[in-house]
Amino acid sequence: MSALALQMASAVGADAIGALLLGTGVAKMLDQPGFASVIASYRLLPLDAAFPAARLIASVQMGLGVWLCSGIYSRVACLCAVLLLALFALAMGINVARGRTGLSCGCLPGHDTRLTGGSVLRTLLLAAAMLGAAATGRPSGAVLAAVALMGGISLVMLALASLQLRPVGDAA
Repeated sequence: MSALALQMASAVGADAIGALLLGTGVAKMLDQPGFASVIASYRLLPLDAAFPAARLIASVQMGLGVWLCSGIYSRVACLCAVLLLALFALAMGINVARGRTGLSCGCLPGHDTRLTGGSVLRTLLLAAAMLGAAATGRPSGAVLAAVALMGGISLVMLALASLQLRPVGDAA
């Protein structure tokens, strides 16, 4: 694979995760009581810290999402995303280790995913992808940046749409 193709794949991945963080951050900000409830259910913070943590996490997600999609200081933005995703994986992993798998992951508002080892692994894989994007960098040029951004957003939209699909034979 050529260096440009690798950089484009890395940029599309970073932009996809940026769009995902931005979208989920906005949704969490719009439903602060629901997200604060998810945070409180993790039992990692004092109960009175749930609302401030919900606002902080949603704000960080939105800011980091915009930063990733901007392409400015992309390697640093990717490393910040690695740290955020690792923190999410740690919080989920602590609860999975405690046997508290009946909790909502809180990853995608409106999609009630339960905590499992798989959700921890998916989050760690996203962190690894961001680490790879940090190592690879982005291609230069406005056109390639626009193509990567459109590709990343399209990738997220396809992934989210696939979550809405039901297997054939499921009655709604």
